[in-house]
Amino acid sequence: MVIELNEEQDAALRTIRSFLRDDALDAFILRGSAGTGKTTLIAALTAVLEEMELSFSLLAPTGRAARILGNKVRLIRGTVEGKGSTIHSRIFKPPKVEVNEEAESANDPGVRLVFPLSSEEAMEALFVIDEASMVGDRETPGDYVQFGSGRLLQDLVTYARIRRPGRGNDHRTKLLFVGDPAQLPPVGEDTSPALSEEYLQTKFGLRIATAELNSVVRQAAGSAILARATEIRDALRAKRFNTFTLKPFDAEVEKVDPERALDLIVESLRAKESTVAVVFSNAMALDYNRAVRDRLWGDADLPIQVGDTLLVNRNSRPYQLSNGDLVKVLSVRAECESVLVPMKGIAPVELRFREAEVAFRDVDGTVIRRECLLLENLLASPMRDISPAEQRALLVHFRMRYPQLKPHMPAFRLNIADDGYFNALQVKYGYAMTCHKAQGGEWHSGIVHFSLPGDGRNSSSFRWAYTAITRAVKRLVVVNPPDFTDDSDMKWNIPSIRTELDERKDFTADPDWNRLSFSSQLAALMTVHQQLRGAWQEQGITIEQLQHLQYCERYSLQREGKRAVVQYWYDGKFRVGRSGTAPGAFHDATLADEALAAFQRLSGGPNARQPEPFIQEFLSRLDAAMTGASIQRTGHEVMRNRLRVTFADATRRGAVDFIHNDASTWTAAQEVGGPGSSRGLYEEVQGLMAMAKA
Repeated sequence: MVIELNEEQDAALRTIRSFLRDDALDAFILRGSAGTGKTTLIAALTAVLEEMELSFSLLAPTGRAARILGNKVRLIRGTVEGKGSTIHSRIFKPPKVEVNEEAESANDPGVRLVFPLSSEEAMEALFVIDEASMVGDRETPGDYVQFGSGRLLQDLVTYARIRRPGRGNDHRTKLLFVGDPAQLPPVGEDTSPALSEEYLQTKFGLRIATAELNSVVRQAAGSAILARATEIRDALRAKRFNTFTLKPFDAEVEKVDPERALDLIVESLRAKESTVAVVFSNAMALDYNRAVRDRLWGDADLPIQVGDTLLVNRNSRPYQLSNGDLVKVLSVRAECESVLVPMKGIAPVELRFREAEVAFRDVDGTVIRRECLLLENLLASPMRDISPAEQRALLVHFRMRYPQLKPHMPAFRLNIADDGYFNALQVKYGYAMTCHKAQGGEWHSGIVHFSLPGDGRNSSSFRWAYTAITRAVKRLVVVNPPDFTDDSDMKWNIPSIRTELDERKDFTADPDWNRLSFSSQLAALMTVHQQLRGAWQEQGITIEQLQHLQYCERYSLQREGKRAVVQYWYDGKFRVGRSGTAPGAFHDATLADEALAAFQRLSGGPNARQPEPFIQEFLSRLDAAMTGASIQRTGHEVMRNRLRVTFADATRRGAVDFIHNDASTWTAAQEVGGPGSSRGLYEEVQGLMAMAKA
């Protein structure tokens, strides 16, 4: 089957071909946002690798992501071959069991499974690692499970570079990291190290090639979900977190309240559509799961029912199920086996087991069934995992049933590795889950409940939102979505600039307040002075003297022994006007020109720089709000953290200062000259802007 690629994908594939042939390169980073065809490109690459007779493995950090990758590649290529595996299963040996017989603390699980890094040389020419944004390099020593060094990325790189003794010239396995840098980074990290060229080079000395997919592929070009996701991704790239909206709402992107969200989950389940609710915390996931079960069965506290959806919460080797897998209950034993386990140093712990048959459907439609023993302790728990005390109780329970086995005996390790109770499938209900748990999966319908801490104006919130909404393929339902612009919190009707500046006390701490003879009457000019001083300092220009003349500020400047005298004028309301050189004074022409150019840039004069994009966008919104009105914008002046805009109609003129912070968010609007100075223009502008948002 021929895979059709767009121009961008084809160019990336050619770059990867060159990388495969270049022995000087170790790793390749393929970045791409949602909908840009990363998986299609991987499928095309597997055909190229077979053509080049190069062996490879398709890997992912979770079992669900690995299964989705393998099945998608098979479907795209139209073959029956192709399988995704977890990174862990490929590079780590079977576990060693470490038992702490002296454990007494409630925080000590008493047992650890340690998975050593394999020492066998990798035979593949290439590891393709999908969902690489989830591959972390922060040490995460587990209380119960420990993989290698605890740093997955380091272990992966180490394993790929292993060479057999005495074979120093062997070709090492190359790495191809594929992922979306806008998604949530690994837990506990601020960025995704596997998608950072600088990190891989600095930390591991790898030589890197890269490519990026930016164009949404033809099949997804009309997707409203991807359009919203792209807006969030662009904000992350620009590091601007002052605007967020999921509007307009339509058939593909819908806003509902929590009650309707619960109804939609139940309706989707009965229609046999894949659906999930993505929430911020495990506690909220528990609330959602209980509410859904109340609607399904009439009582949230009923035991597991036939038809319930369960979320696997820990990898299970005996049942070949992975953390994050969703399974459907086909049959379940009515009786729960409850065991009260006596514990050393703490109160007895209850363990609850139940026999069941579960099933899940692969992407290719195959139904896979598993008979298993479930551990129910997490079903009503708001915690992410079972507690260390419960984990130790599993060990104590095993020891009670096999008193003849001691931890140092080979038979102990053999039996505990296959014991049904010790390895009982740990599950939660699977109607809702956290965003980290959902990462790497996708559903026909995704319900995203926003309950993020803070005001949402930060990169963490934007990454969470991006990752959450891109779990939905066809339909996105949102609850309590943020909706703000850079001027949403702008306050009107606050004191004018003159009053505000007169009342500021911190100007006296400025070294130029006394040196250059400023006074309370001239406090309104201190802000202008600070801006000029900063601009001139960048040019190496220093201020020797300042004369406060009538409606004129005259500066004597020097740089490298050369001097100039420049000045600007202001009116009775301290509004800055024209500028120029002082008449009759000696000037170095170059110094004078550069000093005045800096002033003009600050004041929005003829040589002014273009305003920053967020200011341009604000001015465009302002103009749009006044379309059809008698008021028009007649000019603007860019100042530090302030945009002064002049307005006029047939009989009135006035100015408004729009104030912003360093995060490019508009915080206030002030009527220049004090209340009433614009003869009602200020209030009319406020009303027009409010109507435009309605």
